[in-house]
Amino acid sequence: MAFKKFLVAAVTAAVLPTSAMAWWDEGYAHRRSVTLNAGVVKGLTSEVKRAPVLVRLHSGVLDFTQVKPDGSDLRFVAGDDKTPLNYHIERFDPLAELALIWVDVPAVAPGANQTIWLYYGNDTAKRVSDAGKTYDGEYSLVLNLSENAAVPVDQTANANRLTAANAKPTLEGLIAGGLSLNAQSQVRVAPSASLNVPAGGKMTVSAWVKPAAGVAAAGDTALYTKLSAGGEGAPSRLTVGLRDGAPFVRLGASEAVAATPLPEGTWAHVAVTADGETVTLFVNGVAAGSFAAALPELGGEEVLGTISGVAGFTGDVDEVNRANAARSAAYIALQAQSQGRSSGFATVATEAEDAGAANHDYMRILVSALTPDAWAVIILLTIMSVISWIIMVMKGQMFGRTNRANRKFLEIYQTATRGQGAHTGLTNKDLSSQYPQASVARLFSIGQDELRQRMTEAKDLGSKYAIAPQSVAAIRSALDAGHVREEQRLAKWMVLLTIAISGGPFLGLLGTVLGVMITFAGVAAAGEVNITAIAPGIAAALLATVAGLAVAIPALFGYNYLTSQLDNISADNQVFVDELEKRIAETYRNSDR
Repeated sequence: MAFKKFLVAAVTAAVLPTSAMAWWDEGYAHRRSVTLNAGVVKGLTSEVKRAPVLVRLHSGVLDFTQVKPDGSDLRFVAGDDKTPLNYHIERFDPLAELALIWVDVPAVAPGANQTIWLYYGNDTAKRVSDAGKTYDGEYSLVLNLSENAAVPVDQTANANRLTAANAKPTLEGLIAGGLSLNAQSQVRVAPSASLNVPAGGKMTVSAWVKPAAGVAAAGDTALYTKLSAGGEGAPSRLTVGLRDGAPFVRLGASEAVAATPLPEGTWAHVAVTADGETVTLFVNGVAAGSFAAALPELGGEEVLGTISGVAGFTGDVDEVNRANAARSAAYIALQAQSQGRSSGFATVATEAEDAGAANHDYMRILVSALTPDAWAVIILLTIMSVISWIIMVMKGQMFGRTNRANRKFLEIYQTATRGQGAHTGLTNKDLSSQYPQASVARLFSIGQDELRQRMTEAKDLGSKYAIAPQSVAAIRSALDAGHVREEQRLAKWMVLLTIAISGGPFLGLLGTVLGVMITFAGVAAAGEVNITAIAPGIAAALLATVAGLAVAIPALFGYNYLTSQLDNISADNQVFVDELEKRIAETYRNSDR
């Protein structure tokens, strides 16, 4: 049983990649990928840090019955499937099957799509949605305007205090709810340290606006005003509004006006940045005008709508944001093109991944459905595979050592027979002992032994350096015999690789046939066909064939490679035997002839 568990784990680990098993928290039953398509954002020319990204969820991408009624089990995790991301829920309506969630994405790079994960389905999860942590520290005021109340709530950790008059909430904002304004509407934000702007400082203000249809106002209408500490009577102020329907920004005597009026009844993104030197107006993420100016000290109230006798903007407003930093053009473009209803920036996968399914862990299903006969075949094939790999590794190392030793021995052999003279070099006893792993060195040792024996006989007959041709032939016979024994030694156990190559697939086929037979026998005994019951058995039976091929294919490749190495060694041996024979015959020829 222990071996079976080990084999199941080994087979599964070998087939399934580790990343496919990754799961941020096993307490969650489901997850979906959320792809952030940076390529669809025109104007995203530089990386944006700490971007609050809107994720829209509906019945097409989320089964709301699998989420807690208040959405408190929703979690967002970075693409590494390890790092939780801060987020807050602007709207979660399981009856309407709609959710709008802001996620704090660490970075969005131009042209680089990335994936984050949405986890859900955990009854024990507690709410962690926190608007204050979703926005970076530069945000001083964020009004989602989705509270359906006349007095909006600042979503940042600053918790700035607001008052309102004649402003009505609307359910039809761009993102959840919004605020409807008329010419007399006004929303005031009390002064606070978080909203102060020093002289020459930086700031950004942005909002989504929808001019009311059929109520086009001539002249200037005020949308947003930032006052100085002197209040409405002081001339130092920054005003953003519409002039004859076209967005404008004014600071003192300087102003910039967009060339085109905003279409009535259509949402548009308006933003203004001040970087200490230039004030720039953006419409729908594109720069629409600018002028050179530094901000004066601004420390008074912030006002939406009418102010100082100037009529207020008439229409709907949503997502009013203020930051104590000059956001980049790429940041503004990302805001304008990722938050609209038709935006394709954040795309949620239509198919969920389930933790219970272990990412469709087919291999575990197959292994668990194996019959005893299939297990016997797979265990046998596993043993064959281990033996094959041991032989391939050992023979590969042996052939490598032999080839290297042969080359080195032949170098010193050539040097010895030329530098010391043929007679001395051929009888040098130390020569063959320097590289004992060289097959040619062992053949040379055989030749030396045979030569010394013949030389002893020749000396007895009175000849110092001559042996008979018959003796050379005898030496050649001994060398050929040594050559054959070398090939036998080097090729030892190689036959097991051929057995694995030819026998592995047949053993696997045997396991498959037996497994299918047993599966259909079970169907016959049950008297009914249930595809759910028989499919795992048939699929598991086929696993035996896969195991057979997994044994045979590496053995085939390894055998062919080793055979080529063995042929090289055999060729070196044969060439050396021929050369050694001729050198002996030439060196010890009879001087009378």
